[in-house]
Amino acid sequence: MIEKRLVFLFPGFEPLRADAQVERFQRAAKRSAAVWGAELALSTPRTDGSGSSPFSTFDATLSGPGYRTDTEIVVCDWSDLIRAYAARPVLTRLVTGLVALGDFLVTGTVFRYLRTSWRYGFFYAFPLAMLLFALVPALFAFSWLAWLVPGAPGVLAGLAAAALVAAALLHWVNRRLHLLVALDDWAMARDFCRGRNPLILARIERQAAEIRRRSAASDAEEIVFAAHSLGASLAILAIDRAIRDGLPVHREHVLTVGSSLLKTALHPAARDQRDAVRRLVVDRQLPWVDCQGLSDPINFYKSNPATSLGIADGRTPVVIRVRFKHLVRPETYRRIKRDFFRLHRQFVLAVEQRCAYSFHMLLLGPRPMADFAATGTVALPPLAATAPMTPDLPAPRAATGGTR
Repeated sequence: MIEKRLVFLFPGFEPLRADAQVERFQRAAKRSAAVWGAELALSTPRTDGSGSSPFSTFDATLSGPGYRTDTEIVVCDWSDLIRAYAARPVLTRLVTGLVALGDFLVTGTVFRYLRTSWRYGFFYAFPLAMLLFALVPALFAFSWLAWLVPGAPGVLAGLAAAALVAAALLHWVNRRLHLLVALDDWAMARDFCRGRNPLILARIERQAAEIRRRSAASDAEEIVFAAHSLGASLAILAIDRAIRDGLPVHREHVLTVGSSLLKTALHPAARDQRDAVRRLVVDRQLPWVDCQGLSDPINFYKSNPATSLGIADGRTPVVIRVRFKHLVRPETYRRIKRDFFRLHRQFVLAVEQRCAYSFHMLLLGPRPMADFAATGTVALPPLAATAPMTPDLPAPRAATGGTR
C-alpha cells in the first residue's frame, strides 16, 4: 500500500489559470471520493514566492477502513504560454492556425495520424470544416449580390455582405465550439515541434529542474508524472531532462490520459520528442500507463506511445482503454457525448459511479500505479468496494501494450 505519494500534474491545452486548474481538480476529487466512500482532506494551494510561479502545490489525504494515503500534488502550469497565444489578434490566430494545419499536412504528419489512429483525423479536420461552414455562405452572399447588382456597386455590396456573414458565423462557431482555441492548439503544437517558441523550451527546462528538486526532497514511496492531452508532450521532455540531469529512477511512474503526445511526436521535426520516448522506454525502462477513450477524437485511440513511434524494444507502455459511458450516469453521458471537448476533459473530471477508471483515485488512492497497470482497474482493496461497480473493459492484454 502507498502511504505517501508525490504527483507532478501536467494539464492539457486550456487557457485555464493554475488556481482554476487546482480548484477543478479538488472539486472533482471530492466528488470522486464520495462515490468511492472515501474521506478526502485537501489543503489550501500554495505557490512559490509571489504567486506568479508556474508551480502550484497542495496536499491531499485520502482515507478509509484500513488505509490512509498522503499525496502532494504539484501542478506544472503552462497556461500562461497558452494564454499568450489566445491574446493575439483574431486574424493572427486564424492565419497561424491555418499555417500550422498546412504544415502538418505537407509534412505528411496527418497521414501518420490516419495510419496510427484514424479518429484523430476528425480533430484535424474540425477547424477546416468550421471555416468552410462560415466561408461558403459568405461566398454565396457575395455571388448573389454581385449578380443582383451589376458593376462595382454589386461587387462592393457583395464583399461587405460576405464579410458580415463570415464574421457572424465565425463568432458563433467560436463561442459554441471554441474554434480559435483549436487553431491556437495547432499553432502552438507546430511551434513546439519546430522549436520556434523559446518560452516553451525554457518552461520544460524549469519543469525538469523542479522535478529534480522536489523529488530529491521527498520521501514518497511513489512518484507519478500524470499528464493530460497535449500536456503529455511537455511532460515527456521534462521527465527525460530531469533524468538526464541526475534524477534517479526507482519509484517513478508515468500516467498519460487522453494523450496528444503523438500529435507532436509524429511530426518529422519532433526528433527530440521521439528520442525522449526512446530513452524513457528503452534506456530507463520507466513504467508507463496510457489511458485512451474510444469516443474521444482528441486522443490517439488504439495507439501506443512507443510502438506507434517504431520503438519496439524496452518496457512497452501499458495501454488501458476507458469507456466514458461507464464513468458517468446515463443522463450525463447523453448530454456530453456529442461535445468532444467535454468528452476529452472527462479523463480528468469526477466519476459519477464506481468503475474501473478514476483519475483521482489513481493519483490519491492507496494502491500503487503498478497495480492499475497489471489489472486495469482501481476497484481493488482496500479502496471501498461495498457498492456494485459499473462494468468496464477488461484488463489490457499484452497485445495492447504491456511490460516486457
